[in-house]
Parts: sequence; C-alpha cells; structure tokens
Amino acid sequence: MIYAILGPTCSGKSDFAEKLSLKYNAPIINFDAFQVYKELNKGTAKPSEAELNSGRYFLYDFVSIKEDYSVSRYQKEARELLETFKNKDIIMVGGTGLYLKACLFDYKFLEEEKMDDDFLKDVSNEELYSRLLEIDKEDALKIGVNNRKRLLRALYIYKTHNKSKSELNENGKNTLLYQNVKFIGLDIDRVLLYERIDKRVDLMFENGLEEEARNLFKNYDNSLRGLQAIGYKEFLLSNDSEEVKKMIKNNTHHYAKRQMTFFKHQFDNVEWIKMNG
Repeated sequence: MIYAILGPTCSGKSDFAEKLSLKYNAPIINFDAFQVYKELNKGTAKPSEAELNSGRYFLYDFVSIKEDYSVSRYQKEARELLETFKNKDIIMVGGTGLYLKACLFDYKFLEEEKMDDDFLKDVSNEELYSRLLEIDKEDALKIGVNNRKRLLRALYIYKTHNKSKSELNENGKNTLLYQNVKFIGLDIDRVLLYERIDKRVDLMFENGLEEEARNLFKNYDNSLRGLQAIGYKEFLLSNDSEEVKKMIKNNTHHYAKRQMTFFKHQFDNVEWIKMNG
C-alpha cells in the first residue's frame, strides 16, 4: 500500500508519516520541492538529522542548490523508488501537491528541443506572465510573475506543441497509475494552523535562519530556484529582521491556504483527519 499524506505546512504531516513508517516498517518518500536541497536547512522544516540518517527517508537533502531540480526529474526518481519498494508499504509525504500528482498520476513531460537563449529575451516578466495567462491561466497562476525561467519554458512548450502544458497533461492528470494508494489528508483549524506557523517561524529565526539565508544570497545566484522558497526570498526584500519575519509568516499563511485548495480540488477519495493539536 502507498500511503500519501496530504495537508498544509505545519499540519503535522511529518510526525504522522514517521509514526506510520515505524508501524509498517515503511520507507518515507518526500514530495516537498524544497526539502530536496542540501543547503536549505533552517527554513524548510526537514526531518531531524537522526531521522534522515535512519535509512527510511528518501529524496530529502540530496540535491545541490546549484542544480535545476524539476518536477519531471522528481517524477522519474520517485517512480524508481516506488518500483524499488513495490513489495513493501510506502509512505509519501510533503507539501508540493504537483510533485505527488506528477508521480502517481499519468502526467507526461514532453521533451522539446533546447530553447534558444534568445527566446523572448527582450520581453519583460510582466508581459510573459500576461501572455501565459491568455494561453494557460492555470499554469500562469501557479508560476507567478517573478519566475522568468518557468514562464519562458511554459511559453516555449506552447510554441513547440501548439498546446499549453495544462492541455498536454489534461488527459492523464486524473488517471492514477498505481493500484493500492490511500490518500490521507490532515485538516486543521485555520486559526490554530496560523498559530503553529508563527511559532515555527519564530523557532527558525532562533535556530539561525537569517544567518543561513543571508549567507546563501551572498554566495549563490539570487535567481536560483531553491532560493525562491518562502523563508528565504523574503530576505532579499528587507534588512529588518522583524519585517522579514512578518513577511515569512504572512506568506506562509497564504501558502497553506493555497495548499489546501490544491489538495481538495486535485485529489479524490481522500480520508480527511481533523487535527486538533
């Protein structure tokens, strides 16, 4: 059985997954887009070092921030692990619903010829975003106006196939490829969730998040995908620690709300469990 644990950040997914893993002697496969990066530690709420070293955790803490880690690469690597552990119970846990969807459902990533470096190079991010909104509103809203690399790729896919990325995935996105999957969703009162988020952010600052983030921006290209994570990108906007902390809390609140919307709209037959503490 594959147990897929869904829910917003700070809902208790990691603890729930750990308990299931111990109960069923099951490996845990990550589907969080930022917990894959080795350099992002203080702001991504990874499992503990002891847990990561237990031999039960996979697709955590293994990619350099300098690498361009994509959902298509995640799909390949996660499916390889599902095949490796096909005779065992498996736990999947994380907050990036698209990664889980791409792994378990019939998502296809078409290969295009390498995009020319000059493709739409003189077009602003705002105009790229506007064009993608007309072509593929669903994908545009997921990408946002500031991620130029993904905006360009989405427009290049449309130019190459004369279909948007969402259209290309439409036929397979609701076709589950695996027979024994149980979706378990953790639902938590929003007021309580926001309180837990705020406490976690305070703890991250106490544990050295600001020092880690500012060192990363000093030593790496600020446009790297990994550095667009909530909890890091905000440090580019202000030198005031309290202002940054407030931004991180607010952005995480909004992100948790988007996560729940995605999980509830994109996954059927979820067993939702009310979390009260």
